[in-house]
Amino acid sequence: MGGWGWGGYIASPPLHPGYLSAFSDRCFLVSVLVTLARPATEGRGAVWLGEILAHGVYHLFAQCEPGFRRLITLLSAEHWSCWCVAGRETRLLPADWSASSSQQGEVESGTRRKLNRLLSFQRFFHASRLLRGLASHSPGSLHILDNDYLGQAAHMLSKVETWNFDIFLFDRLTNGNSLVTLMCHLFNVCDLIHHFQLDMVKLHRFLGMVQDDYHSNNPYHNAVHAADVTQAMYCYMKEPRLAEQLTPLDGFLGLMAAAAHDVDHPGVNQPFLMKTRHHLASLYQNTSVLESHHWRSTVGMLRESGLLSHLPANISQDIEQQLGSLILATDISRQNEFLVTFREHLDNQDLDLQLASHRHFMLQIALKCADVCNPCRDWELSRQWSERVCEEFYRQGDLERKLNMEISPLCDKLTDSVPAVQIGFISYIVQPLFQEWQRFTEPSLLSQMMMSNLHKNKDRWSRLWCVHAASETQPHSEEPGGGGGGDGEDIS
Repeated sequence: MGGWGWGGYIASPPLHPGYLSAFSDRCFLVSVLVTLARPATEGRGAVWLGEILAHGVYHLFAQCEPGFRRLITLLSAEHWSCWCVAGRETRLLPADWSASSSQQGEVESGTRRKLNRLLSFQRFFHASRLLRGLASHSPGSLHILDNDYLGQAAHMLSKVETWNFDIFLFDRLTNGNSLVTLMCHLFNVCDLIHHFQLDMVKLHRFLGMVQDDYHSNNPYHNAVHAADVTQAMYCYMKEPRLAEQLTPLDGFLGLMAAAAHDVDHPGVNQPFLMKTRHHLASLYQNTSVLESHHWRSTVGMLRESGLLSHLPANISQDIEQQLGSLILATDISRQNEFLVTFREHLDNQDLDLQLASHRHFMLQIALKCADVCNPCRDWELSRQWSERVCEEFYRQGDLERKLNMEISPLCDKLTDSVPAVQIGFISYIVQPLFQEWQRFTEPSLLSQMMMSNLHKNKDRWSRLWCVHAASETQPHSEEPGGGGGGDGEDIS
C-alpha cells in the first residue's frame, strides 16, 4: 500500500513509602480490575468490590485523577452491579448486596446516566470545538484558551513538519495542552480518525488521560517531552523513504507510541526502582521496568476510554501488542541490540519496507531516534532539554543522598556537570544512532540538518565543559562522558 493518508498481581508498597506518593499508578489499578474482571469462562467469576479493597489497593485510589476517583466513588456509593472495563461486564458486588435483578437494573441504569453526564457531554463539547479551532468561553470548560493564543497555536500547527518547531512555545500557547492538541491535529491531517472510524469523544478522553498521567513536576519526563517526541516522530515518518510505504496502521501505531512512550514516568530510573524494591520492579522482574509500565498503562487507558472497542478483538489486541513492541524498544539498555541490527540491514541492503515486519522495525528505530533527538535540535531548544534532564538526574541523586543510598551515575550534581553528561550522551548514544539513520535516509535534507546541529551542539558543550573544568577549584578533574550509556543515562 502506498502512503498512509498524509492530508492478578497486588503489589506491596515500596521500601520508601514517601516515594510512592509521587508515583500515581491509576492504570496499574485498571490492570488489577481487568485481571479480576475476567468472566467465569476464563477462570474468574464475579468479584467483590470489598475484596479489591481488602487486598490493599484502596490506598492507591486517592492518587488517581479526579474523574477516575469520582467513578470509583460512584461505584462504591451507588452499589453499581456492572462496570464495563475493556468491553466486558465486570461484576462488582458489595458484601451486603441481596437486591432483586430489577433493583440491580434500576441502579445500573441510574448510574450509567450519571456517568454519561459526568464524562461524555463535557468532553464531546470541548473536543468538537477544539477540532473546529474554536475556543470555549464556558467557565466549566476543560481548557480555556484565548482566541489569540489559539490562532498562534494553529499557525504553528501549519508548520508542524518543520524541524525548528518550538514545543515549549506551543505548550504555552495551548495552556499546557500541547500533547492533546498536537495529537488531535496529527490524527486529523493524517486521516486516521476517518480511516479507523474513531469516536472523537473517546479519542479526546484517551488523549486527556495520557496527558494527565504524565507528571508535570518532572523537569524532563513530562507531557511536553511526549509532545516533542511525537512531533519528531511525525517528521521522521514524513521522510520520503518511509512515507511511501507506511500504512494507516503504521501511522496510527507510530504516533500513539510516541505520545504514550513515557506515560506515568516517576522521574527516576530503573536502578532506583530496583534499589528501593518498588512494586513495579517486582512486577516486571527488573526487566524494562519503566517501559513495561508505560505500555501497560497505555493499554489500561485504551481499554478504559474504549477507543478501540468498535474494532474486532483480534485487531485491538494486535494493536496493543505492537504498541508494546514499539514502547519497549525505547529501553536505553537495548540500544546496542537495535543499533547492530539496524547497521546489518543497511550493510546488507536487505530492508524491504513492503514487509510489515521491516516497517515495524523501522518504526522502532524512528521512535528511538525521536526519543533521543534533543541534541539534534537547534541549540536553544537542545540546551533547555539538556538542562531539564540533568535537573531530573540531580533530583534523583539528592533523593538517594537523603536516603543514604549510593548515588547513581550522572545523578550527582556535585560532580556531574551538564556539559560532561551531554558530551557522553551524544558520543555514545545519539551520534552512532543518527549516523545510521542518515544512511537510511540516503541522506535527506532533514537528516543532514540534524547531523549538522548535532556536531555544532557537541562542539558547544565541549567548549562549555572546558570552561567548567577550568573554573573547578577541586584538585581532581572531571572527564567528559563518564557514563555515556546504560540505565544511569536513561532519558528515554
